Amino acid sequence: MYAFLRRLAGAPTSISPLRSYASLTPRDVMRNTSDETGTLLTRFAKHIALERHRDREHVLPKTTVRYADFFPITDDRHFQRSVQETDAAQLPALIILASSYRSNAAVPMYVAALNTLDARAESQLKKMDTNTVLETLYSFLFLMPGWMKRMDFYQAAVQRLAKENYSDNKERFVQVCFYLGLQKKQVQLPNDFQELLETQLEGHLPALSELDLAVISNAAYKTSTVVTGEARKPYESALVDAVLNLELTEESGALLISFVKALRLQRVMDDRVCHHLQDICMDPNKIALIEPRGLAHIFSFFAEQLWDHKECLNVLIEQLMTVLKPGQLRAKDLATFLWASAQLDCELSPQHVRQLELAALRKLDHGEYDYFPDNLVDTCLSLCTLGHYSKDLIDAAEKLKANQRQTRAQPKVDSRLTVLRSAVAIEQSSMAHHKTEKAFKEFERAPTYLLRERTDLRKYALDLSQDSEVEGVDLVCPISGINLPSLRVQTMGEHASVYFVELLTANQTLKFSKKPTSLLRLKKRLLESLGHKVVVLNSAEMATNAKELQQLLKPAAEAGDESEIVQGVSN
Repeated sequence: MYAFLRRLAGAPTSISPLRSYASLTPRDVMRNTSDETGTLLTRFAKHIALERHRDREHVLPKTTVRYADFFPITDDRHFQRSVQETDAAQLPALIILASSYRSNAAVPMYVAALNTLDARAESQLKKMDTNTVLETLYSFLFLMPGWMKRMDFYQAAVQRLAKENYSDNKERFVQVCFYLGLQKKQVQLPNDFQELLETQLEGHLPALSELDLAVISNAAYKTSTVVTGEARKPYESALVDAVLNLELTEESGALLISFVKALRLQRVMDDRVCHHLQDICMDPNKIALIEPRGLAHIFSFFAEQLWDHKECLNVLIEQLMTVLKPGQLRAKDLATFLWASAQLDCELSPQHVRQLELAALRKLDHGEYDYFPDNLVDTCLSLCTLGHYSKDLIDAAEKLKANQRQTRAQPKVDSRLTVLRSAVAIEQSSMAHHKTEKAFKEFERAPTYLLRERTDLRKYALDLSQDSEVEGVDLVCPISGINLPSLRVQTMGEHASVYFVELLTANQTLKFSKKPTSLLRLKKRLLESLGHKVVVLNSAEMATNAKELQQLLKPAAEAGDESEIVQGVSN
């Protein structure tokens, strides 16, 4: 069905009746060239070529097709008949021959030839053994690496290959993973690739070379395939070892980033990897070997690991802002960069913040957010967390979300937009579309699902409620959209007061500064903007009673509370 709809989008011509329903159009060929494919893909393709020849089952029949029997094409109908008569086993050789025809062919005729070869290969798929399928895929990869995933044969072939068993053939397993990874998003294979990895990867891990593992991990990342089950731990250990043992050179830098991206996808938390990447960033010679986009992935990895080593982050940000101009970033990359900066509480200069805002405004003018309003919402929220509000960007985010055709639910994006609205209403009421009363609800009870894994918070609420000086303790979510429960504590006596207590878990605390993560810092700032007192405690170091909490508030008020976390008195 997807192939049929895609074909209908092709521009019809008079060259061939197949052209109206073909995988490729002349516009595709004129707009794209094989030279535009990434260097990493080229390197992986060369590795796949070697894997084919290492494969002990790689046996092909003798080539019988000749260039002169098919090319140059003088009559497209004759060419189609000739292709239709070609045996399935000879198709890989014929596809390779087509590469020599391209330089002498008119674009419409060449595209007609490609579509004819694609249609014939797809029709013969059932007659091909696995070896011929892989050889045909490689031939199309050799012919047109940038377009291959659009071919109908490719779509049908990877669905078949994903269901076969390669437990006794490492070379074939690596090849199949490579081809599965080209589709980027698993539209038609939501479970097959994951099942393939979970059932067959573990057995191959000891025999995988560094490049083998890079091919597989890159495919998993591109298709968002998380390895679970029994294969998960050995796979993650192999990724960690690959990062730690990799000898960094100009060529291996891209492999390092492939491993880092796979670790991000698997959500692996490992200080050894952070230390290793930090050493790379702090060494001028080594950091120069990593491409700018690779540095952005390392920056994001640090943010996910809550690794806020100040000196390292300063070097990384300076390198990124110098080498990788914000205008060169994709909208998604820009949003991720800003999120990582906010998460790790990076000290961006006003010039850097303005530079990033201008980059976002240019992308807005160029329509880069039109179909991806989530990237714009994330960008606005991160700027807001960093203390910067851009009215033009915020208004555009509201408009895009309002006009967006909801083809699927986006609860996370909607939640972030609600947080942004709350922040604007509280701190920038002049540009707000919503009233402050909607943003701040002091007695809004925390939903039960948020408290299921917060036994520390519930126990602390119970302990405080039994204090004779405490009139009441409520578990609340006072800022609309920020689903992080707080304790609203109301005391009695001569110095009666109301204040909020934020109890940090390990996942909400930055590694070195011990500050809260970005959303909690924003929440604290918004509550204080409304005139409320806030105490932030580590869940392992809690004040034992109301008096101690009151004492913690005094120095904060006197000193202006420059630090984020007030260290509580341990019991």
